[in-house]
Amino acid sequence: MKTFKICLLGLFLIAGSLSAQNVNIVKRYKVNGNEVKGTCPVLSPAGDKLLFTSENQKGLWLYDLNTKELITICESEGAGYAPIFNADGTKIFYRKTIYQNRRKLDAIESFDLVKKQKIEMISPQRNLAHLQNYQNGFLVSTDRKLLKATFGKTKNNVPPYVCTEDLKLVVYANGKRTELNPTGENNARYIWVSLSPDNKKILFTVAGKGTYVSDLEGKITASLGYLNAPVWYNNDYVIGMQDKDDGHFITASKVLLVSLNGKIKMPLSLENEIAMYPSASSKGNKVAYNQLQGDIIIVELDVKP
Repeated sequence: MKTFKICLLGLFLIAGSLSAQNVNIVKRYKVNGNEVKGTCPVLSPAGDKLLFTSENQKGLWLYDLNTKELITICESEGAGYAPIFNADGTKIFYRKTIYQNRRKLDAIESFDLVKKQKIEMISPQRNLAHLQNYQNGFLVSTDRKLLKATFGKTKNNVPPYVCTEDLKLVVYANGKRTELNPTGENNARYIWVSLSPDNKKILFTVAGKGTYVSDLEGKITASLGYLNAPVWYNNDYVIGMQDKDDGHFITASKVLLVSLNGKIKMPLSLENEIAMYPSASSKGNKVAYNQLQGDIIIVELDVKP
């Protein structure tokens, strides 16, 4: 394992003027290193660590915002596709993609940041959906079955699990699998599905239509408009990107904070940058995103109730 020292280039922007009612940008800075470029950042729950990957999602690296160290987690294919932290930020769960007889298979591995130890949690198989945090482990669906993988016994009830399967919106709850179609449109394609922190709402995007929030029964409670790669900031706010392309390349993209009540739609990125693939930590009051050229930006927020 290689450990690199990198520095934070403080582009501190005290932005009292950049506010929207009860939301303020406190400062913005770039994670800077001569050989460090990345995409698809993922903040830890506390906002003190940052995962990122390469452009083709091969390999996974962790940057510690406190110690300013960069650690190579792995160099596996697929590792950068939606990795997650456990609840206390001491473990990482990620994919390892392999090919057997021209068939793509995904395994799920864990990396213990304290012990510096890797463990295979789920053996290679097809049709693994995205990982959802659950106590000291995760939930994931495969072939219309819900799997639970944890370290040690768990006492809490299994929360609802939401995902997209064959571009359909699926909820696993109380031992049942249910397909939802909140928009009611035939052939609606559901992507970027996630469960709210309070386990009561579903965030999702309908390809070509927009991003929405619904309850667990599929009743739409908020329409957020054009907002790609959306993630929850907390139960009341969502972070996403508005990107444009010419059919081949991304030509513009900005990261926004949007309130579910429709009162706030606030740019978090600068006008002169192409900002993509945000991640959020409400506990750490941070949002991370990558620029088109691979720089990773951290925005610290002051969000009042």
